[in-house]
Amino acid sequence: MITEKKYSLLVNLLLQVMFVGILLGLFRTAIPALSESIFNVPKDSFIFLSTFIIAFGLVKGVANYFAGTLADQYDRKAVLLIGWLIALPIPLIIYFADSWYYIILATFIIGINQGLTWSVTQISSVDITKTERRGFTVGLNEFSGYFGVAIGGVLVSYMTSLFSVKVALFLFSSIFILIALLYCFFLIEDTKKYANIFKKEDPEKMFLYVSWKNKKLFAYSQAGHVEKFIDTCIWIFFPVYLFNNGMTLIEISLIVGTYAMTWGVLQIFSGLYSDFVGRNLLIITGMLVCAITLPMCLLSFELTWWLICSFFLGLGMALLYPSISSAVNDNCEDSWRASGIGIYRFWRDTGYATGALGLGIVSSLINIEASFVFVSISILLSTLILILTIKKYGR
Repeated sequence: MITEKKYSLLVNLLLQVMFVGILLGLFRTAIPALSESIFNVPKDSFIFLSTFIIAFGLVKGVANYFAGTLADQYDRKAVLLIGWLIALPIPLIIYFADSWYYIILATFIIGINQGLTWSVTQISSVDITKTERRGFTVGLNEFSGYFGVAIGGVLVSYMTSLFSVKVALFLFSSIFILIALLYCFFLIEDTKKYANIFKKEDPEKMFLYVSWKNKKLFAYSQAGHVEKFIDTCIWIFFPVYLFNNGMTLIEISLIVGTYAMTWGVLQIFSGLYSDFVGRNLLIITGMLVCAITLPMCLLSFELTWWLICSFFLGLGMALLYPSISSAVNDNCEDSWRASGIGIYRFWRDTGYATGALGLGIVSSLINIEASFVFVSISILLSTLILILTIKKYGR
């Protein structure tokens, strides 16, 4: 059990990552759906539309890496504060945006913010948790973040019905960035002192070790990379596809919110469950559930059908997501755990860029429906790599 002091620290970190998710919700519902009508993206320009996700994935991946290495070298809280300070220009950029290039710039900045803040909240949460309960803690962290994503997406959609679109986006992003920054400054405590860190490691050697030399960490990293294809598809194409086929912004926010909420809430239980049954069963099951469900979304345009499919996609992500992060934690030593997590999260979140590029190309060459199948096949291949690696190198 964690002490009362550490319990208070954990609660503060969970609230902090919820703010991280709420801000991300703005970029996952309203902005993609309004890309053509407000930000002048030409209709069916899927590769151009995907540029903001490519920017997000590349920048967030690099920010994840530096979040881990800087958190090992300096204080966790300092990195967290920097992440929120960097986010301050976002509301003004969105408000004055008259083309998609402004949104790409804003997404570039949000990628840095997300990489630094979300990574550090998870690293800090694990700092104060016993080894045998890390899956539960990672599950709580991911739950709080994606609960925030779901809430943020719904809130900003309702705000666009109360104010003009630009004003709603400006107010929403300004309010939550300022709340998060003040909360971090006054209520978050640095947790590095609780971690058992006793020596430094060469960052370049560590990157190669996590990325390739350690085959289990490689397998988990590639699985994390490819599962982001699912999230990218839901992020880019669900809003555009559904909006262009007659659904309202509120209905879209409910569909995407169901996915994010299911993913978020169930991670509490899947993270805890993985502490007892192991990580790999849940990872493989979650990958297969997502691979089967995603193409099935295309069978109907009924709101109820999409809500059901979104639930199962959220279930699959809930099973695999905290389990992969926990498996990486299991295979890292405390002396370089923050760096190891940062490297894994680099590979995981650059999956947004790879996925967006692949989705954009497939959609442009064939059609948007084919991109759903592309993601499903990619997930199945990644799962096969993971299974073969586990069989060869053990659990």
